[in-house]
Amino acid sequence: MKSTRILTLFLILFLLGSLNSNGQFVVKKVAGNSANTSQDGFYYALPQTILKIDLLIEKIKKIPGPLADYAEDYLGVSDYIRYNSQSVQLINAEVTPLYEADPEQFYYVQYPAEKSKDEKAIAFQFTKQGTLLGYGDNVGLESETHVTEVDQTIIMLEGDENFSYYADYNRRKKIDTIVRKISIDTITIERFLFKTSWVDKSNNEKANEAAKKISEIRESRFHLISGYQEVNYGESIKYMNDQLKKLEKKYLELFLGKEVKTTEIQSVFYIPQKDKSRDIVYNDPDGNHIEINIMANNTTSQLPPDPLEKIDNIYYRIPQIVNVNIIQKGSTYFSSNIAISQFGIIATAPLNRTKLLFDDQTGNLINIVREQ
Repeated sequence: MKSTRILTLFLILFLLGSLNSNGQFVVKKVAGNSANTSQDGFYYALPQTILKIDLLIEKIKKIPGPLADYAEDYLGVSDYIRYNSQSVQLINAEVTPLYEADPEQFYYVQYPAEKSKDEKAIAFQFTKQGTLLGYGDNVGLESETHVTEVDQTIIMLEGDENFSYYADYNRRKKIDTIVRKISIDTITIERFLFKTSWVDKSNNEKANEAAKKISEIRESRFHLISGYQEVNYGESIKYMNDQLKKLEKKYLELFLGKEVKTTEIQSVFYIPQKDKSRDIVYNDPDGNHIEINIMANNTTSQLPPDPLEKIDNIYYRIPQIVNVNIIQKGSTYFSSNIAISQFGIIATAPLNRTKLLFDDQTGNLINIVREQ
């Protein structure tokens, strides 16, 4: 008899629980086919942070001169560019956090099986990325406003990869003397013929002529600034000296080589991962890579790692504040604290008799109103 009463009481409690659950939301994480989508509902996602890294870099390309093999013989120098190389020097860096739906954090919200006649219409509001923005009877009225972002790539070139005077005077005049002998009886007549042709100069000949040009330019500069001509050029002397210096540099580049610098902006989109505190965001051929260093501030370390799994609860994210640094060759070019959504924890908020408002970027709960 006693057991019958206990069984009856258990059935009554079960039926009451079943009746109450008819008006409740069921939220399940989507993992393969684990989510039950047989009843009406919808999907939403938790946001993850993407870092847009804008790098202002200077590419330095070193090009050996076409007469580099003769630099020591004709100029007596040993410090010259011997082979092609390219390096990257970071000038400035900026990091902007962007947000998108996390493909590993999708949830299915199942509508209640039954709805009371007196129950108010309740709306869910989402961002354009499919993350949750708000819940309650007053959401869905305001639309998001975003500033249109325009990406620009600026390229500034300093220097020219061509060697100006190497292409000039590549050929020289060659004169061959042909002796023709004509014998008439006992008389021999020698007739000289001159045959002119153009042949390619050897690199040694080009190096010799370029070295002579450098010597002539330096002698001309000395005569100019020492007053050898005894002419008062006035302000023009500075202009003429600068032009001679530029001409000398062009000829020296044939032996010493040149550096060509290109300044440009490169944008890199990087998704932070918990198991990577340091990573390369831009490769340098010389090995001086540009790196990102992420150090968590442990602002969410005291919160429980696993969310409460209850009916009428919805999942959201509490972001983690981290320090982001952009580094090259031990020097820091950017340092700032940024909220990273996927570094934080997943928590739950009640849907029963509440109004919720979430941050449209990090997914954090920023406002909750509990109805009486």
